[in-house]
Amino acid sequence: MKALTQQELQHFVAYFAPILDGAQLQEVLASDRGLALGFQGDRRYWLILDLLPNAPMMLVFEEQCPFKKGPKGKPVSLFLSSHGKNLYLTEMRVQEQFGRVVQLSLKNSQSECDLEIRLIPKQCNVIVRAQGKQISWEKALELGPAPLVETPPAPRTLEEIHEEWLNEQGSAKKSALDPVAQWEKQKAKDLGKKRKALEEIQKQIESDKADAWYEAGLFLKTHGHLQVPAHLASCIQVKESLSWNIENCFTKGKQLEGKKVGARQRFVELAADVAQLEKARYSEKQKKPQLVDLMSKAEARGRKLTLPSGTLAYCGRSAADNLALLRQAKAWDYWLHLRDYPGAHAIIHRQRDQELSVEEIQDVAAWVARESLPAKSLMLGQKVAVVIVECRFVRPIKGDKLGRVTYHSEKSLNLTLK
Repeated sequence: MKALTQQELQHFVAYFAPILDGAQLQEVLASDRGLALGFQGDRRYWLILDLLPNAPMMLVFEEQCPFKKGPKGKPVSLFLSSHGKNLYLTEMRVQEQFGRVVQLSLKNSQSECDLEIRLIPKQCNVIVRAQGKQISWEKALELGPAPLVETPPAPRTLEEIHEEWLNEQGSAKKSALDPVAQWEKQKAKDLGKKRKALEEIQKQIESDKADAWYEAGLFLKTHGHLQVPAHLASCIQVKESLSWNIENCFTKGKQLEGKKVGARQRFVELAADVAQLEKARYSEKQKKPQLVDLMSKAEARGRKLTLPSGTLAYCGRSAADNLALLRQAKAWDYWLHLRDYPGAHAIIHRQRDQELSVEEIQDVAAWVARESLPAKSLMLGQKVAVVIVECRFVRPIKGDKLGRVTYHSEKSLNLTLK
């Protein structure tokens, strides 16, 4: 499709600048083709920056993002996530002296970040500036004055531009592989991981570390002094007493033997998985495994919330219940908690590739807020901030108060209680 003309870009900015004014940047997605910036205002907006060299585009979509995230982040997206996320859009304007160039300003009381979006064919670029630093999608070249266009083409409407772009996305093939080849590729990948895990478990089973600890303990118990053979020296703490070393050696040996028992059980289970996967054949109706009840699996107590899609969200009754739920959750499950406020944890248990609607996530976030805040403080129209992050990025703090965790790669959801 054709790139945006100067007149179309000015119309685009004039229309969307008031809509996006004051919206908070909450998400940055990147692929080889460009960026998608997720803003939260009165609703969810996605600003798409399609950086095809010959036909760069800027579009806005509500709620659903038509942009597919790539497997890896780009330097620009990582820098923007670090310096621009959670800031508010305060300005969006066209730099007319340079032609098809848009300036975005993101600010809050402590920080600011600027984006320069160049939608000039064969010179398209995104430049991000923050804290005296600058990074760009392509090498940033100096801009000159915009050339004068004597007879510009008739401008397309915003609806026509969006429809053309979406049609182009639909015609592009996501992959040259057919479903069977894709399935076989994933099967080979899974088999490789499981076979490697089997090798590591086998090494653990065959390890003689437990024997060394027992041997050291028996030597000390028999000879009654700390002059042990060189191959057992690593088992001895010379600053500790004889009785302490004897007890420590037998304790360590017992722990390692116990781990071997668990390793043998895991080996049998994993070997069965490998054998089953080796026999597996592609079927057009590959059924996804049913999700188990997370509360029962964790042997925890608490509350459940059923979402419109049938997905369940769980909230433990105590810190111990919350920890048990977290440990049984899948890596891709969602964990939610009030930002900077002690209270309930919630987990949304879902299929690996299952997408949840914004409304469902907002329902769970509001549920977490109501479960966390005292009844007297809950007010109609109260604004709260809820953290949402995949469970793979949440870790309990060892040695700290039960229920306390650390997390990263989170998103923040601001909502008004109804």
